[in-house]
Parts: sequence; structure tokens; C-alpha cells
Amino acid sequence: MSAPGSPSSGHRDPAWNIARVPLTGSAIAEWFAARGMDVRGGTAPSHAFIDEAQVAEVSVRRIWHTALSVSRAATNTGSPRDTLIVQVAGEARLSLGDDAAVALGPHAVVFLPGGQAFSLVSDEPTARIEIDYRAHDRAAAWVHGAGELVSASMILSAVNALFHTPVSGGGAPMTFVKL
Repeated sequence: MSAPGSPSSGHRDPAWNIARVPLTGSAIAEWFAARGMDVRGGTAPSHAFIDEAQVAEVSVRRIWHTALSVSRAATNTGSPRDTLIVQVAGEARLSLGDDAAVALGPHAVVFLPGGQAFSLVSDEPTARIEIDYRAHDRAAAWVHGAGELVSASMILSAVNALFHTPVSGGGAPMTFVKL
């Protein structure tokens, strides 16, 4: 009997497509626009460093940027994707729709259902992890502050392992692509 993912099992593990993208100036707004978000205020941050991994219906990103204001409009069209955000470093403010902003400090965890309008504002350099996946009809967004959700550390560890560990054991190799 063959192990799952081995060539003789008939099942191939999907390959992660990984990009490491340093961006400056207007390229930052273009990158966010390609993912359905608008940089607000007419000025893109001066620097961003982004690691992005994609496989099947999942995108995992490590994002660091200088001060930024980004928003996503509500949508009922297409196939909206849920987003899980883990604030890693720096402070940001998140507004859902027209609600008042909530402060996000390191290790805050946010779930945004697909199609949910939001804006994220940081006045300083900040880092976060974003995981996008196919929407599953969530009722409402939620935010957990540092210390309220033990899984923030597990999410950080898993994402860092994804970007730092080569695939082995019969799976397809990581493929680096320019996005």
C-alpha cells in the first residue's frame, strides 16, 4: 500500500506557489488592487515586503508595510473569500463597514467573512498574516485581542514554517513565482 502523496498512490499533493515580493511606491497600490483592495488617501506607503503562498483555493500572506490605509468594499458578487488576519507587529485600526474602528495590536486575530467591507489603517510600520480561503457563509466578523485566543501563536508558527521549510516526503516541490 502506498503512502498518500507518493507517486504510486495516484494522489498528488498540490504544489504551493510562493512569491517573495518587495514593493515600493505605486506598485504597492497595484498589488492590493489585484487582491480587491484599494489604498486610500491617494498615497501608497513607501515600502512593502510580502511573502505570498497559494495552493488550490487558499492564499497565505505575510505582509509588512510602512504607514497605510487600505479598504475593501462590500460585495455580493462572484465567490467572496473569507479572510483570517493575525496582527504580528505594530498597531493598526480596523473598521468593519461603517462601524467604529477597533485597535489591533500584536497577536490580535480577526475573521472577515467574504464580501465584508472593511478598512485597515496603520500610522506606523506594521506586519500581519492574512489567510484567504473560499467563503463559507459566516454570520459576522469577529476580533480577538492578544491573550484571548491561544491559536494566534499556532497560526504564526504554521505560516512561518510554510515559508521556511522545503516540501519533502513525496510532495511536489515549492514553486517560486513572480506575482
